Amino acid sequence: MYYFAQILIVIILFAIQTTWLGMCSIGGVVPDLALIWVVYCGVHCSRAMGIGSGIVIGILQDSLSGGLLGVNTLSKSFIGFFFATLKDKFYVEGVIPVAFFLVASSLFDGLVFYFSMNTVLKGEVASSFIYQSLPVYSIYNGIVGPILFLLFNQLNNWLRAKTSDPYMNPVK
Repeated sequence: MYYFAQILIVIILFAIQTTWLGMCSIGGVVPDLALIWVVYCGVHCSRAMGIGSGIVIGILQDSLSGGLLGVNTLSKSFIGFFFATLKDKFYVEGVIPVAFFLVASSLFDGLVFYFSMNTVLKGEVASSFIYQSLPVYSIYNGIVGPILFLLFNQLNNWLRAKTSDPYMNPVK
C-alpha cells in the first residue's frame, strides 16, 4: 500500500508538471516537481528508494519529454545518489537548508543538460540559458521546494500511520 501510494504521488506530480504548471511559468520557466521529489526521497527515504527514485524519475522524465534521452536519467540519478548517500552527513530540515540544496540540485541538473547538449550531442543551446533561464529555474525550485517538502512530509506521515507494516511505522 505504501509503495503504491508513492507511485501514485509520482503520477500526480508528472500530471501536474505537464498540464497545469505551465500557467505558473516565469519567463517560460516552471519548477521541476520531479527534481524536488528525487531530493525529498533521497533525504527522507531509504538509500535504495532515494537512488531508485532518481533513476526511475529520470527515465520517466526522459521518456515523457519526447526530446533528449538520458540527460534527466543521468542528472536525477546522480542527485538521488548524492542525497541518499550523504543524508546523514548534513542537516536538510527547515526552509533554508531545503531551499539551498534544491537550488544547488537545480543548478547541477541544468548544467548537466547544458553541457551534454553542447558537447556530446552537438546540439545548440544558447548561452543565455546559463545566465537567464538557469538562475530563474533554480530559484523557483528553491521557493516551491520547501512548501512541497512540508506537503510530502505530511502525506508520508499520514501514509505511514495508515499502513499496517511494522517496518514502515516509526518507533515512538
